[in-house]
Amino acid sequence: MGAQRAVFNICGNQYRLIVKTEYGKGWVFIRFIGTHAEYDKVEADRV
Repeated sequence: MGAQRAVFNICGNQYRLIVKTEYGKGWVFIRFIGTHAEYDKVEADRV
């Protein structure tokens, strides 16, 4: 199974968190934490 990404709204919906999950290995990598404005400037599927 390949890596998957998920986006979460955190801290009262002030920030976004993008994680990459390696389900087969049971690993989660934090790829990005930032405000919604910063999130709009990144390519979430490529982070």
